[in-house]
Amino acid sequence: MMHFEMALENQEVREKAEFNMAVSYLNRLNSLFYAADEAAIRLDIYSWFHVLIAIFREISTEMQVPERDICNQEIQDLNTMVMQQCQNFQRTQKIQIDSGVYMKLHGFELKMRNVMKESGLQMKTMSDASKSLFES
Repeated sequence: MMHFEMALENQEVREKAEFNMAVSYLNRLNSLFYAADEAAIRLDIYSWFHVLIAIFREISTEMQVPERDICNQEIQDLNTMVMQQCQNFQRTQKIQIDSGVYMKLHGFELKMRNVMKESGLQMKTMSDASKSLFES
């Protein structure tokens, strides 16, 4: 049995670090959402899709298991649709974005943004903003 599995079995508690990665985590999410916006504006559905997958990986820890399962299924569905659009482009050399693909990507992005909001990742709700980075 591996040490990690033994730790889980014995329910050892890990020491907590004095510092966390909250600020860098939020900066990473901000950069990803910026990239998603840019890709959507350029109608680059391939990049938009892959940025949304990166966002999903980042915030999946904030989701309940059923919610993650639904998102994973949506990602599989979107993958098929996006790859089909890319194949059409390679074959015809014409950019024709299917509105169904666009709206499904749009909906998936809204879902990721909603998870962030519901998880308190967008705005810390503290009466004293000076405490928001130091208290949870």
